[in-house]
Amino acid sequence: MEHKEYINIRNDSTTAILFIHGIVGTPNHFNEFIPLIPKSFSVYNLLLDGHGKGVKDFSKTSMKKWETQVASVVEELSVTHEKIYIVAHSLGTLLAIEQAIKSRTVYKLFLIAVPLSLSLKPKMAINSLKVYFDKISPNDREALAAKKSYGIGEDKNLFNYIGWIPRFLELFAKIRQTRKVINNLNTPCWVYQSEKDEMVSKKSEKYLKQNSCFTINSLEYSGHYYYDEADWNFLLTEFIKWLMKN
Repeated sequence: MEHKEYINIRNDSTTAILFIHGIVGTPNHFNEFIPLIPKSFSVYNLLLDGHGKGVKDFSKTSMKKWETQVASVVEELSVTHEKIYIVAHSLGTLLAIEQAIKSRTVYKLFLIAVPLSLSLKPKMAINSLKVYFDKISPNDREALAAKKSYGIGEDKNLFNYIGWIPRFLELFAKIRQTRKVINNLNTPCWVYQSEKDEMVSKKSEKYLKQNSCFTINSLEYSGHYYYDEADWNFLLTEFIKWLMKN
């Protein structure tokens, strides 16, 4: 599966939507959202640095590069658009919150699985191993969803993954940093947290509730990557409502 940016900038548009995927994720995570966007909007579905390539490429990137990349895109879009809407998943939500605090042109946020606290469950490790060894049964919806959401090339050499450790340590540091500044956000934000998330802790909602800008919703039967059909339909319906809300 290819992992590429999708960019469609309209010269006559006043509004741009920026999508930011999660760590080791892919822009493909948002494929079903894009057809729902009004044709008058510009769209920028970002591929974060070090993603869409190999394991060693991911090792060579950094949180700083991701922060700079997102800030650069927001600045670029701000030159030609009055409003920027951001849709993000997991790590991408932390980068989105940072830009919403810093940039006046970021008008509203649609955030999925905001990781302000982590709780890594055995299911996460099991699904990761299934993806790594490519041993997934056709009926294993959670593992298949994890594989579909994985944006790094296949590599069976375990030693090549050692370089990933700094990336995840940077993620943990970013989570702590975001918790400290969460009350500085003044941008309207719709949040969707999965009840069965194998990575994000329910404690994340405690931090979100500190700021009235966050409208928090639950996806009752979904995980970090896998979405129950009813939850997914609800999420897409909410996305359309969010797009239309002034």
